[in-house]
Amino acid sequence: MESKSISFGSSIRFVNRDVYKMLEKKNFIDYRHDRPNILKADTFFSEEIRTCTGGGLVNPEIEALGFHFWDDLTNQNKFSYLMNCLFRFVKQPQNGLIVGSKNLKQSPLSIEQFQKIKKVFSERIKNLSIFEEHTFPNSETNYHYSLKNDTWTLCAQFQDRKDMYYKSVTNLERLQNFYRHISISDGDRLFIGDKEILPADAPEIFKSSIR
Repeated sequence: MESKSISFGSSIRFVNRDVYKMLEKKNFIDYRHDRPNILKADTFFSEEIRTCTGGGLVNPEIEALGFHFWDDLTNQNKFSYLMNCLFRFVKQPQNGLIVGSKNLKQSPLSIEQFQKIKKVFSERIKNLSIFEEHTFPNSETNYHYSLKNDTWTLCAQFQDRKDMYYKSVTNLERLQNFYRHISISDGDRLFIGDKEILPADAPEIFKSSIR
């Protein structure tokens, strides 16, 4: 009898708004303080991550949680408590993903919060993929996660000065222009739509290609 091979890498798939809207969604994670902003479940989603930081922890085939933290003084003052909560709910995460932040004068804690979370996650998670700092002033990331197929589905949208309508990240060039810094973990696979982006396509964003 053949042993079951377990992959410890997640799939990360960027899709347009129409595809994202068609996903079956449950277990919404909000950023407001009067609602839960950490949720452990087999599937979850969060939306409108702009200056906030969102993402999650995964122990493949066992457990996962998602979060969405507003970049405000309340979360800054209880940062250690929030980190302890995350790693108490998923004690041995193998994979993780973080996304968000934006460099805006009216959001002075945004970059700082993201950097602090990235530091903690980088020290405690072997396979961490990072989508850091939205570059467009009018931009946001929405995400959905499913433990069943270990897949993050992201819808990244932006509005440029030439067009009043939001555009989605639908190709590699847009993806690389959308975030200030991208780092795909060794074990993770990146897709844009149905096309897989390989390390040879963009070696600068894959960890295994920049060693």
